[in-house]
Amino acid sequence: MPSFDRATFDDSRWPLLRVRLPGTLPPQGHEECLAGLSDYLRRGERFLLLIDLSRVGLVPIEQRWRQVEWFEEYETLLREQLVGVASIIVSPVVRLSVTAILFFKPFPVPHMTFPSLAAAEAWAAERLQEAGLTQAGKGR
Repeated sequence: MPSFDRATFDDSRWPLLRVRLPGTLPPQGHEECLAGLSDYLRRGERFLLLIDLSRVGLVPIEQRWRQVEWFEEYETLLREQLVGVASIIVSPVVRLSVTAILFFKPFPVPHMTFPSLAAAEAWAAERLQEAGLTQAGKGR
């Protein structure tokens, strides 16, 4: 049964990591999501992050500032481990929230926003190929 207060992580197509948010996360769910991302970054393996924000609504200001702090804390690992970030965003409000976060702390890697999973996955596949990484089809 899916949880509506936690992000789900799917690494079955590693080095593509797909993170899906079921909606705007409560504070604990947001922290758990950041902790999960931190764990993947600390593995020392390069990967592409595809984050599905299509179900997210208004992001509380506290979470936006926490995201900026997390980006600052993990900037080196983000630069070293990520080959890119693809975001699926359909809401103008969420697009504005992400823009605000990235204004204060831009991604240190290529980042693109897409209206659909298919478009995000196509870009992700190109980035992974350019980086010399292939999708193994196995989870970690």
